[in-house]
Amino acid sequence: MLVIVKNTENALLQELKACWENFPTHRCLYLKLSALQEGSQEWFSEVSEAAKSFLDDKTAQLYLCQDQDIFIVTRTITQKRANEFLAHLSHKLTPASLQGLAALFEIGVDWPKLQAVCKKKIEEIQMKIVFEKRKKQEEEARAMDFKNQTVNRIDQDLINTLFARRSIREEPLVMIVEDDLFSQRLVANVLQSKFELTMAEDGQGAIMGYVKHAPDVLFLDIGLPDIDGHAVLEKLFQIDPQAYVVMFSGNGDKENVMKAITLGAKGFVGKPFSEDKLLQYIHKSPFIQARQPKESLTHSV
Repeated sequence: MLVIVKNTENALLQELKACWENFPTHRCLYLKLSALQEGSQEWFSEVSEAAKSFLDDKTAQLYLCQDQDIFIVTRTITQKRANEFLAHLSHKLTPASLQGLAALFEIGVDWPKLQAVCKKKIEEIQMKIVFEKRKKQEEEARAMDFKNQTVNRIDQDLINTLFARRSIREEPLVMIVEDDLFSQRLVANVLQSKFELTMAEDGQGAIMGYVKHAPDVLFLDIGLPDIDGHAVLEKLFQIDPQAYVVMFSGNGDKENVMKAITLGAKGFVGKPFSEDKLLQYIHKSPFIQARQPKESLTHSV
């Protein structure tokens, strides 16, 4: 059995058209796995292995679409044999059920239906590509606007006095930039009894708040609602090249974390947050170390 997983929708449309023109009695079994609640991608191997052994047609072709729907084009398969295959497959996919999610077509008779299904899938893929491209362009435009406008909104006197204001402050100040309220509360519960805290929920607030408060440590989330943490990081270092910034990151953010480190971040704390990790980074801040005796820092760690 030939398994097609690349450019599937277009390849399927061409094969079905060729069968309609030359082999109208060929059949097409359609499995609408995209409608299953979960796990359709994980079940592909089960479906393909079962089809290879159960349909007994070496010329059969199995197509895996981007939305996880599966089409099997085969020379001959009766409705009875298809039902037996589906029953066998449903048992394999427990607790999922294929009831109402499978249909057997005779290509010569049902070509208009199959053609419509394929064309709809191709259109959806094209729309998704356009949407993703537009989304990327909008994100890039927001990032550019952010870089061009943020500093212009800040009082230059605040920028000029940032280092001095931080140096004369008696107590350490930690800034948290995190849009998730639960994460904000979690960090606050850990740190508020030990340090003065200030919060921001987005990139604009991060820049404005940083210049206003001149924090000793900034914990910055990579994923923010208005602009990504990398753009914020770049702008921060333009304003304050000595900024001490540590990134917050969720699972799977390794590439983004490494990019942040390259831009100048001093490290990262994974979610869920660890109190020990937060405190370790806080006490490594050169601004806090300059403010406190070494013995005190060693003892607090």
